[in-house]
Amino acid sequence: MLSNALHRQRHILELLESQDSISTSDLPERLGVTPMTVWRDLKQLEEKALIRRLHGRIVGLSAGEEEPDFHSKRSKNQDAKERIAAMAVSDWISEGDCIALDGGTTVAAMAKQMLPPRVTLVTNSVNTAQLFQRHPSRPEVYCCGGYLRDASGTFIGREALSFFSKRRFRRYFLSATGMDVEAGVTDLTLEDNEVKQAMAAASEEVVLLADASKLGVVSHMQVLPWRAIDRVITDASLNSFAGLASTTAGPPRIYSVTGS
Repeated sequence: MLSNALHRQRHILELLESQDSISTSDLPERLGVTPMTVWRDLKQLEEKALIRRLHGRIVGLSAGEEEPDFHSKRSKNQDAKERIAAMAVSDWISEGDCIALDGGTTVAAMAKQMLPPRVTLVTNSVNTAQLFQRHPSRPEVYCCGGYLRDASGTFIGREALSFFSKRRFRRYFLSATGMDVEAGVTDLTLEDNEVKQAMAAASEEVVLLADASKLGVVSHMQVLPWRAIDRVITDASLNSFAGLASTTAGPPRIYSVTGS
C-alpha cells in the first residue's frame, strides 16, 4: 500500500509512461487504497495539468507537447487514409447530399475522389475547403467563420459554433486522434472538439474515418462517446473490433476497407 499521496501520484505518472491510458477502476487495487483516495489523487494531478480524466480512464499530458500541423499529419498512413476516404465517398455520399467535414487529414483525403453531382460540403477547415475549391466534381463549398487556429487550420469559437447550430446535414465525416470503446472518440484540443460536437449535433449520421493506428488510442479530450458514432470506416480488421461490438448497444457499425 502506498500511504503517501506524493508517492502514489508519482507512481500513477510512472504507469502512464509505459501505457497510453489506465482504467481508473484498476487503480485502487494497484495502489492499495480506497477509490475515494484515488479520486483525490487524480483530481490533484489534473489540477496540476499532469493528467486528464476521461470517462473511466486517465491519460497523461506531456509537458510542452505540441500539436502536429495539418501538412505533417497528411503524409502519415497516407495509403490507408485514401482507401478509407474512397469507401466513404463511394458508399456514403449520394447526389444532392449536404455533408459536414471536419479538418482531419483522413477526411481531407476525400478530395482525391470523384463526388456525385450537386453535393454541398460544409467545413470549419481552411485546408479542406481549399482542397475542394477547384475539385472536378464542382461541389458547393461553404466554410464557417471564427478564430483561425494556426496548427490545425480550423475555425473555432463562438462564431463557428453559431454557424453550425443553424444548419442541418445528411452526414458528418469526422477524423480523430483516438477511438476507444470506453473513452470514445478523442482529440487534442477543447476548442476544436466543441466545433466537432456542433457538427455532429447538426447531422443525421456521424461517420468516423480512422485508420488502424487510432484504435485503442485515448487522446486528451473526448469529442463524442462511442455510442454517438453511427458508422466507422477503417483499415483495421473487423476482428479488432470484436470486443468493442459486444459491449455497445446499437451503433457504431464497423466497415473495414480490408474486407475482413
